Amino acid sequence: MKTSKDILQEEVDILIQDIIEAYENSGKKVTGEFAEGLESRVSGNKIELIGYAYLAGRPAGQMPPVDEIEKWVVAKGIASLGTESSGIAWAVAKKIKSEGTADSSSLPIYEEVLTSERMDSIIDKVSEFHVQQFVQEVTTRIMLISQKYIK
Repeated sequence: MKTSKDILQEEVDILIQDIIEAYENSGKKVTGEFAEGLESRVSGNKIELIGYAYLAGRPAGQMPPVDEIEKWVVAKGIASLGTESSGIAWAVAKKIKSEGTADSSSLPIYEEVLTSERMDSIIDKVSEFHVQQFVQEVTTRIMLISQKYIK
């Protein structure tokens, strides 16, 4: 018999696959690290989804890691690995520090995939499981009680 944790794990696995599919279809894929960085933790009735948030944009203020920007510069074909790519990456990181990234280029992927309807569906599945489990337990106890009095 499935537990609520099993149900939640199945749902979060499907959710991650849907997030990856939306990412793949978005045209935002460059290095592939986004999909590799998605993971989940399920404990009890709690789901924790861990992943990169950079697709949602970045506010100005703090300089992003230049080495990560350099990977992006190389993957996009802007420059080959070396001094040119590190210089471009540094300039891009400085620009992001001062201006952030444009909202128009952001991809709110988690909000697109994890809708309130989907959350309600997951809650319903887990709730249905608990109701079924409760009914089974009550039925079993009633049967045991009735067997005790029938004898």
